[in-house]
Amino acid sequence: MPRQGKRIAILVEDLYQDQEVWYPYYRLKEAGVEVAIVGTGKAEYKSKYGYPIKPDVAAEQVSANEFDGLIVPGGYAPDILRRFPAVIRLVKEAHAQGKLLGAICHAGWVLVSADVLRGKTVTCFSAIKDDVVNAGATFVDREVVRDGNLITSRKPDDLPAFMNTFLEALAV
Repeated sequence: MPRQGKRIAILVEDLYQDQEVWYPYYRLKEAGVEVAIVGTGKAEYKSKYGYPIKPDVAAEQVSANEFDGLIVPGGYAPDILRRFPAVIRLVKEAHAQGKLLGAICHAGWVLVSADVLRGKTVTCFSAIKDDVVNAGATFVDREVVRDGNLITSRKPDDLPAFMNTFLEALAV
């Protein structure tokens, strides 16, 4: 299987959107992908609905070289994630290296802060549309958008299309 041996990081912080972490996590594992939960340095994070997750490693302890791609889930976690220089460095490195970069819902905030949206066509949750446009992206309202190595979606309902596109891109 072409995805065997691949490694993806899922970034987490408090107030992550439950489905946007766990759905990709299990879809990736089913596809034979190694998944690393990357946090900001805490021992545990709680979702919007209180569900806990323990990170495997902190962002400051890894580099994009260790992964084939990153997924940034939504919820309100992206507003916290983007305050950590190690997270921004990791996203910028992954983008510069052409690694897959997936962002769901409010995750566009992390991409805005990492300055990786200029000239890209993306989607996101409607509340942050102005942010991504002001960061130089073209916004389209679709369940999933792939622009090169960047794959974006709007909300939890879009997760099947998001993960199908992400897994397809990972198999190349």
